[in-house]
Amino acid sequence: MRTPVIRAVSKFVRDRGGATVLEFAIMGPVVLVVLFGLFDVAIALFVKSNFTHAVNAAAREVYIDPDRTDSEIKKSIDDALTRFSNQVTTDVSTASQGALEFKVIAVTMVYNYKTPFLNLAPVVLEGESRAPILDYSID
Repeated sequence: MRTPVIRAVSKFVRDRGGATVLEFAIMGPVVLVVLFGLFDVAIALFVKSNFTHAVNAAAREVYIDPDRTDSEIKKSIDDALTRFSNQVTTDVSTASQGALEFKVIAVTMVYNYKTPFLNLAPVVLEGESRAPILDYSID
């Protein structure tokens, strides 16, 4: 004959009511970190797309309006990218190839991942675009 203590222990061992809570306590944080990591990668791809667009748009502005100053080009890029990172470096220079002069726009930006509990290294985005400096005046 079983004693009441043995019956209580036996009933406790067979009961599976708390198994779901225990499984969630183990797997829940892992699933959440992976989910936030996927969101962070998606945001990083969005930032890279906007970064590339900002560099190409600045080159397009030079192509359309060759009289734009270097500070106007830098301001255009900074306005487009400062919402993503405050570590944006823009270098605008002039280069020539044969008889044609180009504005060379080189941009570097540091993107920091924001997923909690993952100490991922920052990503350095680099882009360069060249735009010919054309004279649209009619002689």
